[in-house]
Amino acid sequence: MPNNPDATDMLQPDDASLRMALAEVRDLQRTVAALRAELELAHQERQRQVQDAVSAAQGDILQLRDTIVALRNSLEKAAQERIDALQAASAGHHAEIAQLHDTIRAMRVALESKA
Repeated sequence: MPNNPDATDMLQPDDASLRMALAEVRDLQRTVAALRAELELAHQERQRQVQDAVSAAQGDILQLRDTIVALRNSLEKAAQERIDALQAASAGHHAEIAQLHDTIRAMRVALESKA
């Protein structure tokens, strides 16, 4: 029989190629583990950034709500002051009108008594 390698001999891996394949598998596993860890860190960083953004937005919302309340109170106070000023002016006008009516009556009485 000749010493020709048959098809089954060519498919049999030798020890060196098997070791190389196993080393490559280990390298790939390490690469996968490193990428997984890096991906997890990136995910955690993204979560932290999202949480920071949400927290900042909530702070802004609270500040805006406080500003709205302060402005609403200021507007209500200004409106009440305007109402009070109008009522005071109206009361002053009524008092002046009453005083003028009294003056008219007194003058009429004085004129009628002279006539």
